[in-house]
Parts: sequence; C-alpha cells; structure tokens
Amino acid sequence: METKQKKEHKNIRRLAMKALVDIHRDKKYANIVLPQYMMQERLEDLDRRFFTELVYGVVRRKNYLDAVIVHFTKKPVKKLSPFVLEILRLGVYQLLYMDKVPSSAAVNESVKLAKKVAPGTDRFVNAVLRNVDRQREDIGVDALATSEAERISYIYNQPLWLVRLWIEQRGLEETIDLCEWFNETPLLTARVNTLRISRYDLLEELSQANWVVEPSHMIPDAIIIKSHKGQLQEAKWVQEGLMTFMDEASMAVAYAVQPKGHMRILDTCAAPGGKTLHMATLMDNTGTIVATDIHEHKVELLQANAKRMKISNVQPQQGDATVKEEQWKESFDAVLVDAPCSGLGILQKKLDMRWRKEESQLQELPMLQKQILQNASSYVKVGGYLVYSTCTINTLENEGVVENFLRENPNFILEDVAPLLPFAAEGPMVTLLPHVYDMDGFFIARLRKERA
Repeated sequence: METKQKKEHKNIRRLAMKALVDIHRDKKYANIVLPQYMMQERLEDLDRRFFTELVYGVVRRKNYLDAVIVHFTKKPVKKLSPFVLEILRLGVYQLLYMDKVPSSAAVNESVKLAKKVAPGTDRFVNAVLRNVDRQREDIGVDALATSEAERISYIYNQPLWLVRLWIEQRGLEETIDLCEWFNETPLLTARVNTLRISRYDLLEELSQANWVVEPSHMIPDAIIIKSHKGQLQEAKWVQEGLMTFMDEASMAVAYAVQPKGHMRILDTCAAPGGKTLHMATLMDNTGTIVATDIHEHKVELLQANAKRMKISNVQPQQGDATVKEEQWKESFDAVLVDAPCSGLGILQKKLDMRWRKEESQLQELPMLQKQILQNASSYVKVGGYLVYSTCTINTLENEGVVENFLRENPNFILEDVAPLLPFAAEGPMVTLLPHVYDMDGFFIARLRKERA
C-alpha cells in the first residue's frame, strides 16, 4: 500500500501537469494559474512547495528540457501530445534538477501518470526517461548546444532568438550579464503613497509588524520588501492605499515627466495606473491628469486604485491611443506615452513571459509605437513636454522610435532626461539596463515642443 505522502506527491505531479498544459498550450499566465490551483485544491504547505517547484522549474528550463526530449525522442516537441510533453518535461526536470526525488520515483510516477491521462504512451515515456537517467552525463549543455548562443540560451533559460538579438545589439559579455540578471529572484519593491504617510513612518509600521523592509537607495518614495507576513494584497497598508507595488524603474518615469501642481497632464496607455498615480502624488493631488486606456476593465481598475489611494486629480477614461483626439490639440503641459512594447526588460518578473515573446513582434511594435507617439505629440502645448517610455531594452522600440519621430517632427527637440532622475544615469535618452541599475529594464526619453 502506498504511503499517504507518496499518494499526495503523485497527485501533485498530475496537478503540475495540468497547470503546465494551461500555461503552455492554453497560454495562461503562471502567476495566475498557480494560486488558482493551490486555492482550489487547498494544498498544504509541503504540497504547495512541491507543486510550485515542479511548475516553475519546468517553465524556467523549458528550452533545455525540450532539447533533452528531442535528443532522445528524435522528434520535434510539437509532434507530441500536450499531456505527454508535460509529463516528459516534469520527469526530465525531476531527474536532472531535483536531487531529493529518487530517480525511480521520477520515472515510475511519470509512467503511472501517462497510463492515466494518455493510455498507450506509458512505454514511450518509460523508455525516454530511463534513457535520460542512464545517459545524464552525456546530455549536458555543452553536448546539446550547437553554438555559443544556444549554449547561453540553455544555461540562462532564454529563447535562442532573444539571445542572438542581445548579442547583436549589446555584445556577448553584456548578453551574459543580462541573462544572469533575468535569472535571479526579483526584488519586491513598493511605492509609498506619500500623500498619506511618510516613507519613514511606513517603514516603522512594517518593521513593527515583523516585515523585513528597507528604503530604496534609488527612488525617494520606494521601499524594498525582503520578507513579509500574510498575503501581500490583503495587508492593511495595501488595502488602505498607503503603498502600491511597483518596480523602481517604473517609478523613474514620473520623475522624467516632472509633474507640477499647476499642470494639465495626459497619460496615454495608462492602466492599471501605477505611473499615473505616482505623478498625482508628486503633484500633491492638485492639477489634472487625464488617464486613458483602450480597455474598459483596466480603466475601472485605475479608478479603483485611485479611490483606494484617495487620489482625486486623476480623470480616467476609455480611449484608443492610435485614434487622434482633435479636441485635445495643444491642450496639455505634458504628455506621457508609456507605449505597448515587447516587455523585454521585465522578464525577471514572470518566468513564462519569455517563452510567449516572438521575434516578429519586434518588427510590428515600432509601427504601433510611432503612431501613438505621433498622435500624442499633437496634444502637447508649445513649450510643453512629451515623454516616451517602454519596459523593453530593444533599441528598435526605443532609440529607433524616438529618432524616427524627431526626423519627422523638427518642432520637437530631445532634452537630456538623465538629470531629472533621482539617481545617476547616462543621457540624453536613458536605457535602464537591469544588470547595471539592478531594476527592471526601461527606456525613457523626454522631448520639448518648441513651436506649433
């Protein structure tokens, strides 16, 4: 008779397989899928840890696991059924990376799982995993990689096309530095709502509640959370709007806008409102910020966040940034375009995001970004400012877009944004490289409208 622990672990493996099918086949987000499964199944702490390690471990190392599977099956992973593929990924991951799981358990439990969910495939699964177990010394990264770029891709768990892009744009050494940073555990940072509480007082309250926190050395109104008690979103300081979770790089954008109380500001593509509400705070809840987003539910979320933080100078509204609003012509002191982008600067936050990106997006996105920026420029008053930001480090979406805009709009000039940031940076356009600044990768440029 199986022990209770073995039975639970077997079930956890099946749960992990289902979660991975949701993530990889159905394109659901891992950070949403995992909590849902853990809540539905009411997993105990031991099982939660086992489940989390299995799912996130496979997601992180998917490309190398797939290379191992292809090596032994001699067929592309696309030819395998989603269920068999995830069973194999889980089995290979346990064999290669989970020392506390006996090889026999990794193989046998995978075979049992195959019998249940994909009848007739158990012999195939058994053969592949036993070969992996026997030949694990012969399937290292160096043995499977056919190029230096592929080697880096396997070691640092990044898509091969992305590694090649970074090598082309930034060189081999900096690519390795980037990959290393994206593989580290992300810091948890939050912005203090200084309209309601000082950073010092919030740090004191959190410390008294046995949180381990410290002030950011980069952003004056940011804190770093090393450990915490209970569910973050349920913490009273979050519920009461005293703090909100943001990366330091995202906070830097508001300083680039230089919002003042007398100003009328437009924030396009604003939801869920992190940068909007940060600007509102720096304006001491005076002046006006019109914040638009194309998605109604995101506008509602922005409204809810503003209400929670007791901010009243923000006017959220639904709007398409690609459609010109003639009534806004030259009516704003500053316009922020935090453009839709490839998100290549925030890959540390969501492990599965890197596998969702496609190289074709890098050719398509600049056209959209140029259109939004061009529309937004018409809303800026003479003497006003246009700030362009992205959460990517791809030059085509950053410098390329700004340089193209300046060529076509000689009435705008590029200003040096670096002196406006609360930390040392190199301008005039600033690229916050993650491994240099120890924060998400961001791009910020500031343009001044000299004439109509």
